[in-house]
Amino acid sequence: MNLVTALFRIPHVRAFYGLFGDMRSSLRLQFLYAAMHAGLLPALREPSTKQELAQRLGAPRVDLLEVLLELGVSLKELSERDGRYRLRGRRSKALITPEGDGAFAMAEEVLTYHADVYQQFAARLHGAAPGTYLDEHGVLIARSSRVLDPIVGDFVRSLTRTGRPLRMLEVGCGSAIYLRYAAEANPQLAGVAVDVQDEVVKQARENLQAWGVADRFQVHVADIRRPPPEVAGPFDLITLYNNVYYFEEAERPALFRSFRSWLAPGGAFALVSMFHGRTFGSIDLDLALRCTAGCTGLPDLEQTARELNEAGFSDVKKAKLMPLEPLWGLVAR
Repeated sequence: MNLVTALFRIPHVRAFYGLFGDMRSSLRLQFLYAAMHAGLLPALREPSTKQELAQRLGAPRVDLLEVLLELGVSLKELSERDGRYRLRGRRSKALITPEGDGAFAMAEEVLTYHADVYQQFAARLHGAAPGTYLDEHGVLIARSSRVLDPIVGDFVRSLTRTGRPLRMLEVGCGSAIYLRYAAEANPQLAGVAVDVQDEVVKQARENLQAWGVADRFQVHVADIRRPPPEVAGPFDLITLYNNVYYFEEAERPALFRSFRSWLAPGGAFALVSMFHGRTFGSIDLDLALRCTAGCTGLPDLEQTARELNEAGFSDVKKAKLMPLEPLWGLVAR
């Protein structure tokens, strides 16, 4: 039988090959995840044989290493010549740079947190409880959010580069990277930051220390709905970056009123979030949030602006931060 004719006898052949292509994309993520966690990609900063790699990684299962290397070559993430393997793909080369950690964390989040959301979707559709993903993946989510650093960072700097002293409150500080940007933009800025997770706060404090700005910020484990004594205004700037969906829709108006009452005269409240949209990225995030205990779906942009007006903010400005995706920054005064 002619092989080409045989292929077209497969039922739904076009769908079959479409799925095969999808599997290739999925395998690329799986390869990058495994190769980074095993230390393989960093070990390939210089061309190496599989024996050299096995020794460098302390890996007795050379057979497994060989198959993973073959997969990398097949996916064109690696190349092989005269028995020596090299980094080839743009993704592999980017992930081993200091700036690549956010992208790697994003891939890891998709393969762990988001994958479980889809695996458990049928059960939740029929009433199963949301997953406690924030407990397990809080630090990973903080790292993953850093993929937006260049975009949100410009927004942060525009708010804080004032040339006058500022006292700020950051709600949900994550890795503390935005505190760093604010501090660099304004040497006269200091303040308080809170996050609800111990491990995230620990990471934030360590980062601030490493960046040389720890003396300018107090970082506390706290839920802003029950603020500790250290969170006492007035503040010139209050920020809520990429976490408004951790608050129930019904409690946001009261939260916004609290923020308004904590501001000094002329102060501002700034919010950054992915909002409800029609892109696959925003819809995927919306679904993951709705399946996560302690979260709600992505907010609606216009409704959020109305809630800020109702909370006493008379001037709400909206800035689109990312082409094609519904990532917006709001500044309310």
